[in-house]
Order: sequence, then C-alpha cells, then structure tokens
Amino acid sequence: MGVVSPSIGTRIQRAREEFGLTQHELAARLGCTQAALSNYELDKRRLYLANLERIASALGKPLSYFTEPATDEDDTRDWARYPHR
Repeated sequence: MGVVSPSIGTRIQRAREEFGLTQHELAARLGCTQAALSNYELDKRRLYLANLERIASALGKPLSYFTEPATDEDDTRDWARYPHR
C-alpha cells in the first residue's frame, strides 16, 4: 500500500499549529478572514498559488512543504494524527 499524503489544507493546519498561531492570528497576518482560512484548511475553498505562497511565507515553510508528496516516515506518522478528508 502506498503512502497517502496529507492534503494542502491539512498541511496548512499542521504548519499553523506548529508555528503556534490560531486561525484568527494567521488570518490577520494574511489579510483574510478566519472563515476563509478555515475553509482553506478544510479544503473547501480554492487556494490560488499566490495565497499559498503568502501562507508559506507567514509560517516560515518552503512552498514545497505544502505541495510535495509525503516521502519520509515522520511525515507519514504525523499524517496519522490528522483526519483524512
């Protein structure tokens, strides 16, 4: 069985939590609403590249963190903590 990579939304949530920000705090830094950020994290709203680049920058992560498939055991183990969407 292959490794299932977390969605971009799940990775945004994980990175935000690791950075220690609430949805309200990150949304304020991005200039969007908390509801919009929540919908990004739930994969319910289309996320354009420019917005993903802003999120990556705000959270100190490379863009590849959100877009590349899981490749190591740690990422796979972390994925198990988050619900599949």
